[in-house]
Amino acid sequence: MGLKYHKIFTHDHINARELSEVYMSDSSDHGRLFIMLELPKQKINQQAYIDQLINEIATYFDTSGQDDPETLLEEILQQINQLLPEMGASIKIRNWINTLDLAVGIIYNNNTYMASIGNINGLLINNKQITTIMNENTKLNPSKAFSDIISGELDDGDGLIISTNSLFDYISKEKIKQIIKRYAPSAAAIKINELLETVPDFVTFNSLIIKKPGMRDREINPDELKKPIDFDEEEITDTIKTETDHSPTSPRTKTVIDMGGLKNVDLVKKSGSLFSLFPLYFKTIGSIFTFVGRKIKNSLLFLFSPKFREKKEDETIDGIKEITHKKYYWFQNLNLSKKISVVVLFVIILIFLQSLVFLTQEKAYDAKNEYYNNALITIDAKYKEVDAKLIYDDEEAAEKLLLEIQTLILELTPNSPDQQERIAKMSETVFHKINDIRHIRVVLSPVELFDMSDSLSNTQDIVQKDGIFYIFGDNKLYQIKDNLFEEIFNFTDGQIIQSMTDWPDKNKVVLSSLDANSEINYIIFDLDKKEITGDLKQATNNTSVKDLTVYGNNLYVLDNQNNQIFKYPESGGSFANGQPWIKEELNTSQTSSLTIDGSIYIVTNDGSIKNLLKGGLEKFDYHAPHPNIGTGAIIKTFRDSDYLYIIDPANNRVIILDKEGNIKDQYTSQKFDDLKDLAVDPDEKTIYLLNNQHLYILAINE
Repeated sequence: MGLKYHKIFTHDHINARELSEVYMSDSSDHGRLFIMLELPKQKINQQAYIDQLINEIATYFDTSGQDDPETLLEEILQQINQLLPEMGASIKIRNWINTLDLAVGIIYNNNTYMASIGNINGLLINNKQITTIMNENTKLNPSKAFSDIISGELDDGDGLIISTNSLFDYISKEKIKQIIKRYAPSAAAIKINELLETVPDFVTFNSLIIKKPGMRDREINPDELKKPIDFDEEEITDTIKTETDHSPTSPRTKTVIDMGGLKNVDLVKKSGSLFSLFPLYFKTIGSIFTFVGRKIKNSLLFLFSPKFREKKEDETIDGIKEITHKKYYWFQNLNLSKKISVVVLFVIILIFLQSLVFLTQEKAYDAKNEYYNNALITIDAKYKEVDAKLIYDDEEAAEKLLLEIQTLILELTPNSPDQQERIAKMSETVFHKINDIRHIRVVLSPVELFDMSDSLSNTQDIVQKDGIFYIFGDNKLYQIKDNLFEEIFNFTDGQIIQSMTDWPDKNKVVLSSLDANSEINYIIFDLDKKEITGDLKQATNNTSVKDLTVYGNNLYVLDNQNNQIFKYPESGGSFANGQPWIKEELNTSQTSSLTIDGSIYIVTNDGSIKNLLKGGLEKFDYHAPHPNIGTGAIIKTFRDSDYLYIIDPANNRVIILDKEGNIKDQYTSQKFDDLKDLAVDPDEKTIYLLNNQHLYILAINE
């Protein structure tokens, strides 16, 4: 009858302080392989290396053609001796191999062959005696961790236990001997596990019991579970532990107060880390003060002490002279052949360094070209996928692929003017294809009405009246009339203009501003007189201005902070105090713009458009553009208009919706890269786009 075995493996992978594994292979012609492994947890995750080690050992065992188990174990140990130093270098933990407890062995018929490193113990139990056959081995040669193999045959009733140290910390070797001598391996494992039930969960037990079955071996009946062991046949004398087992009815375990367990308490961890930094902190502070003090002292002496300054200058000059003289005289004292050798060596070094620079640049150039060429191949393949998707009218998938192509093109770095030109063409091509799928008209070269880049740096708003354009930017008001651009007013008295809108029934504009006290004022500017003719300091709860517009000679102000629209009625060339216009609870905190044609339309940063009437929300079913309207959109309309005009800066786009919610047109251009505001002709045939310093004209399709 062959050997029987059973493992004892108790491991809480969360609370345990060690990583531990035990592996038993299937039975084969050359026996059964066992691996017992344990090592302390580190900040670096070592589980992948443990899995790799066990997998490679097991694979070699399973695939080996070696029939002799002892020779096979020698070959396995040679493999481990090669593998461990490589793993230690990869893990980058100092003396990693010395932290490893590892036993490897083969059970074959009645024989056991094994070897170990680290804190692994092996006890042979025969004839009521305990013999230590495997000792701790912690001083290892990293290049040859395993050196000796222990082997032997077990007689009937003989037992062998291989275990990490923790088992013997809690149960004496004598008691383990009595249990293994009396019970079969599976029953012995049950009895030992019962004795370990009260042990803290951070302790790991990793053991293997191997035994040649004897006539007196006992199994455990269900009614014997949890019952004390009765050793009437022989007196238990604990020759290994010094304490006496007073109660034969209770598990003989040690009471352990584990101060190291406090390290798992978060508060203790943080406090310990903090206190450990104190010495370094004070040392660093002291060094900083010393260094800064010395530098301040030297700086003050250098500024105010001519002697100190002269001394430092002399020391610096003397140091340079000394170094120069040493090098010069060293060279002068060389004989001619050595001088020639030094010069030649210096030239060779220069040539080598220059060659190294050229080689590095060439490699970098080749790498960039390789990336560029691979990107072109990928882009070409994706274009073919786009064509395939469009055959089946899958525009959504085609658009996704085109966006991936656009990203690849943006990531390309040109190495030559030809590559730069090609990238620009590819960028333009994919831009057109994306917008074709989105059904957006691409304006190749929008007509530029005026270039203001020489006169101002930043624009905000535009108003168009009878062919005259009023542009607000850089806290100034400008006018474009008869193709002449001129400044007509400079707001320089501490007023910060936030927004400007047209007063349609009068030749005036209304501006909101913040004064020095961050209070809101509304300014009425007469375009004929080119001067401020009225103002209003708000006296309501209107505390912010996101957008404003005039309709029916009433001023409407969008206040994001208060989730409100305030209405200011006309009063004597100006406006009376405002009153809240929204009558129901409505979140307008993310609204970016409003416009009025009797109803109020607002557009929000999430791309939605809402219709408000008489202070409440009205139903407005509209066809949502694709892609969704981005943040910072501006919406415009007027009393007799059939359309809503929207600029979408996030997508370089102009959208025209009819009042039924249908999309009339969408326009885009690569030049619409900084859309600020728009104005529409009363006959609705032309849109004027303020793209920061450029004023473009866009014809509306009939």
